[in-house]
Amino acid sequence: MQVQVETISLLQLIISYLMLGVAFFVNYTEKLKLTKDIVFSFARMSVQLLLIGYILKFIFQINNAALIIVYYAVMVMFAANIIKERTKVKFTHANVIIFGAIFITGLIVTLFMSIVSIGLKNPFEARYFIPLAGMIVGNSMNSITISVERFFSEIQQNRYYIEELLSLGATPKEAVIELKQKAFRSSLTPQLASVSAMGIVSLPGMMTGQILSGINPIEAVKYQMIILLAINTAICLSVYILLYFEQKKFFNPFCQLNF
Repeated sequence: MQVQVETISLLQLIISYLMLGVAFFVNYTEKLKLTKDIVFSFARMSVQLLLIGYILKFIFQINNAALIIVYYAVMVMFAANIIKERTKVKFTHANVIIFGAIFITGLIVTLFMSIVSIGLKNPFEARYFIPLAGMIVGNSMNSITISVERFFSEIQQNRYYIEELLSLGATPKEAVIELKQKAFRSSLTPQLASVSAMGIVSLPGMMTGQILSGINPIEAVKYQMIILLAINTAICLSVYILLYFEQKKFFNPFCQLNF
C-alpha cells in the first residue's frame, strides 16, 4: 500500500515560524538580550536551507557524477574551514590535512554504503550519495574538532614531558602516544554515547524523516543502522588520518618539538 506524504504549503511554513514567539518571550522576560542572535540564526538557516533545496533539486535532475563530486568537495571544504576556525589550530597545512582526511574517508565510506550495504548499481546516484555523504561529513565534524583540540592542548600542556621522553631516546611517536590515545578516546566517546541511546532515548533524524515520508519503520531502522555504522567508521578513519599527520607537524626533521 502506497502511503501518501503530506505536503507543507508555503502558508503553513510561514505560520510555523510563530513557534519562535516562545523563544522571544523567554528572551524578553529573562532579559537574555538574544533577540538579534535568534533573528539572525533562524533567518540564516531559512535562507541556507531554501537555497540548498533548489540546488539539490537541480543536481538531482542532472544526476551527473562529476557535478556530485564537485558539490561533495565544496561541502567538505566548508566543513574543514569550520573545524579550523573552531579549533584555531596552528600547524602547517591544517586546512589541507583536515580536508583530505574528511574527503577521503567520507568518499570511501559513502561508496561502500552505496555499493555494498544498499546495493546501488550507480554509487553516484545523487539522491543517495549527497544525503549519505552529508550525514557522514556533518557527524564527523564534531569528533574531528574534539580530537584536534584535545591533541593540540595535550601537546601544549605536556611539552616538557615530551621533551624529557625525547631526551631519553624515545621517538616522536612514542613520546606522544598516550596523548594521542586521549585525543582519540575523547573524539569517539560522544558518538558512542549517542549510539547507545538510539531507539530508547531518541529516534534519529533520518529514521524519523523516512517514517514521516511513509517508509516502513523496519526499513527505516535498517537504513539508520547502516548510517550509524558508516558514521562511526568515518569518524575512526578520519581522526586516525588527521592525528597521524598532525603528529608529524609537531616535530622537525631532527625529532625535536617544533611547537
